[in-house]
Amino acid sequence: MNLFTHGCACAFASRLTRSGLLRAAAILASLVGLAGPIEASSQSLRSGQSNLDSLIARALAFNPELAAARSRTEAARLRIAPAGSRPDPMLMAGLINVPVNNFSLTDDEMTMKMIGIRQTVPYPGKLRLARTIAELASNEQSIVADSLRLAVVRDVKVAYYEVTYIDAALEATRAIDRLSADVIKVADVRYASGRGGQQDVLRATLEATRLNETASDLRERRRTTIETLRALVADAALSLKEAGIPGQVASAAVADDPSSIRFVSKDLGAAVADGPLPPLAELQNRAVEASPAVKRRFAIAATASAEVELARRQHLPDFELSIEYGQRSGASPTSRGGPAGRPDMISLSVSIPIAIQRRNKQGALVSAARADLATTSHERRANEALVRSEVARLYSEASRSRTQLALYVKALVPQARASLSSSLATYQSGTGDLTSVLDSRRTLLELEQGYHRSVADFAQRIAELESIVGAGILR
Repeated sequence: MNLFTHGCACAFASRLTRSGLLRAAAILASLVGLAGPIEASSQSLRSGQSNLDSLIARALAFNPELAAARSRTEAARLRIAPAGSRPDPMLMAGLINVPVNNFSLTDDEMTMKMIGIRQTVPYPGKLRLARTIAELASNEQSIVADSLRLAVVRDVKVAYYEVTYIDAALEATRAIDRLSADVIKVADVRYASGRGGQQDVLRATLEATRLNETASDLRERRRTTIETLRALVADAALSLKEAGIPGQVASAAVADDPSSIRFVSKDLGAAVADGPLPPLAELQNRAVEASPAVKRRFAIAATASAEVELARRQHLPDFELSIEYGQRSGASPTSRGGPAGRPDMISLSVSIPIAIQRRNKQGALVSAARADLATTSHERRANEALVRSEVARLYSEASRSRTQLALYVKALVPQARASLSSSLATYQSGTGDLTSVLDSRRTLLELEQGYHRSVADFAQRIAELESIVGAGILR
């Protein structure tokens, strides 16, 4: 037994009957540990036992939205070749110049049985532009699929880190609950010895019940988050028994050694020094250059530009070529007076449309395509600004989480533990009241849960930033 326990036991024992002394000694021995330290919980977060990578791999392989995106990408790719192909020729067959009085195929020498073929030939350059547009559409769909892939990875990480927080918060709640059970025993011993009131026992029991409510809420949140993960990885039987923050992310969130943590200045609200992220401006530029959202806007703009060029060529005529063979039956009189067989005939033709509605039709289509191009240009600039703004927001939140964690490990949590130790000691000795113990215990639980919340928040913000940038960002 250490000096703290020995001193508390002596002070408390002096106020108890001999029958209560043995009960109190056992209770005091269990109180020495207080709540489980953050360091032990932090080590569990940093353990390499997490299966985050396997969850991500399964999501990439089986997520139904990703599968649909890959199918759409393949469909867009398969449309490229048809877009640049000429229209199929048209086969023609029929009867020409059949007299309606007798429907004879031999009486009139102009009656023919006809067979022919017709081919539309687009104006030079149109098919090339149509193929280009299809290629750009395929490229855009590929970017969409890549953006969805990054979003799925982000969502898996965010949900996984949420489970990590809930598990750590539950463990902190259990540690405080074990302490609450001991506090109830001490209050009961004091009440039995005549040194405490029954209201202390009732208040301690009420606080323990509230802890059960907190644990129940956390369990339900875990159940909901697990369902989210199941949907992402397409595994209805997923059971995540253990989760942890990857070591690189956890070390970037807060240093292993609290004494190594430094702030940029001594001013109120100063941030933690030696941040693990690149400068904000550099990260914003990387996001604008590599973000799938921005890339997609460029692809849409390129498609719109090609559509403008194609619309400008729509008034140029497509040629329609046809060849027809006419077979004639019967005989016609000759100059010599005898009948002779009628020769077959062949016909050739070229058709060219006349753009008499060029201003109202083709001109309007060109104007519409140019308006679409201007729209995509504005949307691209707006999207770039949005990406920069979102990166700044996430960057700020990640930095704030690091600062909060530094304050937790350097000051807030140690001070809360010291306060709880002091209030426990005075309560056990008979000079303190239960209110101080319960307040200190509640404060410690809030701070420990806040610590784990900040770790998870930092990890989630990093996951979101990596989704926007499209690559890892921790230095």
